[in-house]
Amino acid sequence: MKFIHAADLHLDSPFLGLTTLPSSLLTIVRQSTFTAATRVFDRAIAEQVDFVLLAGDLFDRAEQSVAAQAYLFQQFDRLNDHHIPVIISFGNHDYLGDQHQTVNYPANVTVLGPNVTTHTLTLASGETVAVSGFSYPERWVSTDQVADFPVHAETQWHIGMLHGAVATGASDHYAPFHVADLLAKRYDYWALGHIHYRQFLAEQPPILYAGNTQGRSINETGEKGAYLVTSQAGKLVPEFFSTAEILWDAATLTSTATDLPQLTTALTNWLSTNVAAQATLTAVTVSGAALTGADLTSFKNGEWLALYQRTHARQLKVAQRYLIGVKLATNQAQPVAPQLDQAYWEQGAATIFTADNLQTTFGKLAQDPALAEWFAQPETATQVHAQAEALLAELMGEEAHDEA
Repeated sequence: MKFIHAADLHLDSPFLGLTTLPSSLLTIVRQSTFTAATRVFDRAIAEQVDFVLLAGDLFDRAEQSVAAQAYLFQQFDRLNDHHIPVIISFGNHDYLGDQHQTVNYPANVTVLGPNVTTHTLTLASGETVAVSGFSYPERWVSTDQVADFPVHAETQWHIGMLHGAVATGASDHYAPFHVADLLAKRYDYWALGHIHYRQFLAEQPPILYAGNTQGRSINETGEKGAYLVTSQAGKLVPEFFSTAEILWDAATLTSTATDLPQLTTALTNWLSTNVAAQATLTAVTVSGAALTGADLTSFKNGEWLALYQRTHARQLKVAQRYLIGVKLATNQAQPVAPQLDQAYWEQGAATIFTADNLQTTFGKLAQDPALAEWFAQPETATQVHAQAEALLAELMGEEAHDEA
């Protein structure tokens, strides 16, 4: 048996805030979710897989464009020509309540409904496969659905499809589950979606997030793709393959530059020694630089970066790196000023920078999987704290300068 597990295609992602890119590259970026998805379907046909599983968020938004709907129909029709079934579960971005499909998908496509159901396939080899799962009826599914999944059916293979996140006990909106409960179903594979970082929650049987097929922001760095899964010695073995047209990278440049010409030289040298394997949208953090006066102003308002991109277009193209931002590393020093008592600052910081306050401030941003994943990282709170200190120190410095 052989199948593909993909998730989070996010067709129609808008890729906002990239207007400084060359127009030709911007066109490629905005088409990249379609290009990546096509690579999934191309691989399915090349491998002549038995079926394809798409575990949620095929579309980026509830308001699906005609182009995105037509594209998906055409790709499913391609698979139908090769007798490859497709099983879909819709997720929180493209939930059933906002599906307004006016043209039926080809006959090879099965769309799972709002309740857990099981679809059984009989393969050309004679093997039987049960696939259990559901689609989101609304944007949020706050209750654990795993209890509704049946135990392993009387088939050679049983696969679970689940677009969701491991339960945390607080603000769980995305079909929360516990890994132990998935294991208890005795399935041969769990095809997970929703988290855009590919990862195993269990090795055997595989409980696996495929990640998204194309990164959509600087929070989604690294290779993106899907999994080709084959049966080997009575087990299902997943193999990752890359599909992303564009990569994202957060890089650090160490430089002691004290003016913009020095920083220009340092960045150009960095590009020459850090050539990317493919087109990569890169956000650079400069550590150690000490810009002041007009240079600092030009750096902060983006004038220097805009000029650099125009004057160094050739170097950027050779390095296959396209700058989406350059910032100075956060000053880790605590603010110091006569009017700010250190003990008072420490007391205030301890009161303000609490987990509950950070969670409340983050608010609805947690509904975005990539942002929620970033927020959950242990170093995020430290970074927020440090950036707040640096901003306060800067504001205090400006105030002291004005008073002088």
